[in-house]
Amino acid sequence: MDEPLFGGISRREMIIERFASAAIISIAAVTLLLGLIQAVRTGVFQHALLGLCASLFAAIEVRLVSWYRRGDLEPGFKPILTLLGASIGLLCIVANMYFFI
Repeated sequence: MDEPLFGGISRREMIIERFASAAIISIAAVTLLLGLIQAVRTGVFQHALLGLCASLFAAIEVRLVSWYRRGDLEPGFKPILTLLGASIGLLCIVANMYFFI
């Protein structure tokens, strides 16, 4: 097996990253599901598109985190990944508020 390009990560960091990835995936899945439900109920399909966009951003985040975990990304990307995850979480919260308010 090839050695990671920029060194490995600790077990603690791996657990934190997996928890964060699971949280982002679940929030985005809920947003997609609620967007689809609201699109069917109200007939406004922009809700479904907003949920789809949030899910696609979450998929990109998960892919980048997996590359970071393998050691293919520089350690300097960690703050960017953290901010991207926080912005996806905020996007999902705002989208869910938009669906029901």
